[in-house]
Amino acid sequence: MTITKWDPFVRLPRWFEDFDEPASRGLKIKEADNNIIAEAVVAGVPTDNVEVHIEDGILTIKAESTEEKKGEDEYHSSNYQYYYTAALSGEAWDKAEADIENGVVVITIPKAEAARHRKIEVKSKSK
Repeated sequence: MTITKWDPFVRLPRWFEDFDEPASRGLKIKEADNNIIAEAVVAGVPTDNVEVHIEDGILTIKAESTEEKKGEDEYHSSNYQYYYTAALSGEAWDKAEADIENGVVVITIPKAEAARHRKIEVKSKSK
């Protein structure tokens, strides 16, 4: 009889890689040079049922869809609900745009001029 060492954590690194798949990441917010980009999974929800609101720097994404199919011998019901909220600051809220593709809604929010990164020169006062 041979004794084999078993490591239950050998698959653990792969589990963390799986969490970056689009269907499992939920809400993701990125910062670009001139924009804030928010991506939210809304798989299974038609575009007409996706709502995006920005009020006082609070981004809210709500998506909901219910589908029922009744057959002679079977009944099928699907219900999709997504709700995301995030607080953002310093952006041009009135110029935000939203697009949806492959079950992911992408909101692009331009940064206000004051919120953009600037390099500030450091001067020496010593003589």
